[in-house]
Order: sequence, then structure tokens, then C-alpha cells
Amino acid sequence: MESFSTEDLSTIGGIATVSLLHSFIPTHWLPFSIVGRAQKRWAQSFS
Repeated sequence: MESFSTEDLSTIGGIATVSLLHSFIPTHWLPFSIVGRAQKRWAQSFS
């Protein structure tokens, strides 16, 4: 089996870093957070 070259490891590391940073963009998680809070408040209004 062939081992990874320095260029391969650098590419994999770069992709992992960009993916992680990309997941912190609010447009990806903010809508889910807002909807979850709205549903929680809506459910509490019936109890």
C-alpha cells in the first residue's frame, strides 16, 4: 500500500480546515436554531 505524500496530507488538512470553518457560518445553523426556539415557545403556549 502506498503511503500519503506531503502534498496529499496538506490537501486533506486544508479540506478539513475549510470544512470546519465553513460549518461555523451562521446561515447553516441559524435557521434551525430559530425554528427550534419558535416551536418550543409555541408548544409552551399550550401548556
